[in-house]
Amino acid sequence: MATSMDTVHESAAQTSQNEGGHLVCPFDEIVETLGKPHTLRILYGLYVRSPMRFGEIQEQIQVQPKTLTSRLQELVRLGLVERVAFNEIPPRVDYSLTQKGRDLGRMFKGLNEWAGKYDSRKS
Repeated sequence: MATSMDTVHESAAQTSQNEGGHLVCPFDEIVETLGKPHTLRILYGLYVRSPMRFGEIQEQIQVQPKTLTSRLQELVRLGLVERVAFNEIPPRVDYSLTQKGRDLGRMFKGLNEWAGKYDSRKS
């Protein structure tokens, strides 16, 4: 019986090489984005509480506005975060996770379990 890891390995093997025969990781773009400073904290913050306004996110994670703007734009482009602008004065914009973004919750749970298992502060 095939396990879910077998399916992952089979899928990865099918897409692991480009036309030149070079190794291609199907996760490159998302891993590159998630590895940028503050991105995981933004996603986690929106996972814990959504929707949030720009100022609320900035206050919670203590990031410069320019950096936060850039990260939010990337996350919107990847379909992980939804940006909703309201036609009000003063202008109001809410950010929340899309279903695709909420599905990352499993990743956060897995990382939390992994970190708990290997937490160097416990030694």
